[in-house]
Amino acid sequence: MDGTEHAIRDSEGDDVSAEQIKVESKYLAGTIGTELDGDEDNFEHDAEMLLKFHGIYQQDDRDVRRARTQQKLPVDYSCMVRASVPGGIITSDQWLALDRVAALADDKLRLTTRQGVQYHVVYKNELKQLVAGINASLLTTLGACGDVVRNVMACPLPHPERRAILDPVVDEMVARFRPQTESYWELWVDGEKAVSAERPRDRAPDALDPINDIEPIYGDAYLPRKFKIAIGWPGDNCVDIYANDVGIVPTLSEGTSGELTGFVVLAGGGMGMSHNRPDDTYPLLAQPVAWVPPSDVGDVVEAIVTTQRDHGNRDDRNRARLKYLLEAKGIDWLRSEIESRTGLTLADPVALPDWEVEAHHGWHDIEADQGTTKTLGLPVPSGKVAGGLRWALRRLIADGLVSELRVTARQDLLLVGIDERRVETVENLLHANGVPLASDQSPTRNIAISCVALPTCAKALGEAERVLPDVVDQLEKVLADTGNTDLPLRLNMTGCPNGCSRPYNAELGIVGRSKKGYDVFVGGSPAGDRLAKCLRADVPLTDIPELLRPLLERFSATSEGDVSFGDWAVQQEWSELEAMLPADNSRRAQRARKQAREAEGASA
Repeated sequence: MDGTEHAIRDSEGDDVSAEQIKVESKYLAGTIGTELDGDEDNFEHDAEMLLKFHGIYQQDDRDVRRARTQQKLPVDYSCMVRASVPGGIITSDQWLALDRVAALADDKLRLTTRQGVQYHVVYKNELKQLVAGINASLLTTLGACGDVVRNVMACPLPHPERRAILDPVVDEMVARFRPQTESYWELWVDGEKAVSAERPRDRAPDALDPINDIEPIYGDAYLPRKFKIAIGWPGDNCVDIYANDVGIVPTLSEGTSGELTGFVVLAGGGMGMSHNRPDDTYPLLAQPVAWVPPSDVGDVVEAIVTTQRDHGNRDDRNRARLKYLLEAKGIDWLRSEIESRTGLTLADPVALPDWEVEAHHGWHDIEADQGTTKTLGLPVPSGKVAGGLRWALRRLIADGLVSELRVTARQDLLLVGIDERRVETVENLLHANGVPLASDQSPTRNIAISCVALPTCAKALGEAERVLPDVVDQLEKVLADTGNTDLPLRLNMTGCPNGCSRPYNAELGIVGRSKKGYDVFVGGSPAGDRLAKCLRADVPLTDIPELLRPLLERFSATSEGDVSFGDWAVQQEWSELEAMLPADNSRRAQRARKQAREAEGASA
């Protein structure tokens, strides 16, 4: 397929495929404009699907859904709106602009696991004002969701040597892969492009032949599914590159302070799966593809994106990610595709340095030509910026104490540009507003993350953000009881198997299966370069700490040195770990035991 031919097929009845909706939308316009001006509280199915490309998901308040249905009322529709923040970098003025438009939502900002910012409970009649306000800050919602390259992630630490290497790559990825369609500007910002979304493509005329003039990368059907890119730093995997479709890691001439020599490009990572299809949907980690010189990294990544565009599965969205294509075809096949599309001869990937575990919390000295400043890594539970934290950030900016904010991949904030003499002032202001520093709480609480889940996410099967504090409370008690009080246990919790909080490569992953039951994964690495295994499925949330207690007791008694819980778990015999667990009395296990007894009786 050359990118212009797509499998467009009708389902039974009048439903049409996502591919047909994209092709017939006239580059993402569809009926969005007409419906925006209509009196209905919600968007129809096709417009709802296209809204994702504009950074918008239609949702409803699931806490009141049943009651409203019983009263014969329509569901309480609203939208989630997500802003792309390349590399997580937000100027102080941009932050204030993002803070202002939160009044059009639920008066909260949420930091995402892809370094973006999103809003919940935005009603249809306020969508245009909110999206326009984000664009006025020189950020945009375009491409924050949908079947395109999503927000480009990068290590956010503001050390000059990192910024000199990472920022140009982020800029190039944004310029190449942000959708070019004019429909976004016509719908949301009266045809005026924001500067941040209008970066020139600056490509040689003979570079990678475009497939059409409007969307040179995407064509009229865009990609088969979302596509994620992350740019790491040697030895610091704070952006979880192995969980992305493409990971990019610089190689340096002399350790971490040397000159840039090139990049190792990895491909094929992804977290999502389906509980209903465990045999053919699953998380996979990215694999090294090649080492490329700096001048070629953009073309190589573009070749990977267009390979996925042309060969990715457009018939089955559950298997449409690049990870499944590479599992079927292999890395050597991808290398051949890249070489044929670019004319390059790829070098083999070089070995990467060992990964260190770094959450970037606490104080960092940032040395630059203008002198040394301080950056504070601030934990933000589930990325929710509200109440005292929101007010404190306004004050820090208004008083000139912070010049820039940076979102991390673990939903935290880096407060940048703090004068060395104002450290105590900053800490006092945060404490006065009830905002804890990393030093005020346990390592496990500092690094725990979750998705939003209920009540707004349409895909959520269970809770995540709202129950995470209680889960951490219970875990802290078990950790203390088992002699692991200061253990930094990396907990990633999600309300459904899509895995937005990347639970499948965490030391402890908790994945929603129903409103009451969760699958528990253990054994991922702190550095994110190893998948966890499912310890037990369908566990009641309140039972999870006691499920883990015998493992943590054994870990405390047998682990040596600074070994992490995840590393220890994979060194054990899995059957021995399972034998330590309390009896499984879930309905799933009871059904399995009953079926086994019935089968035994039948065979007898």
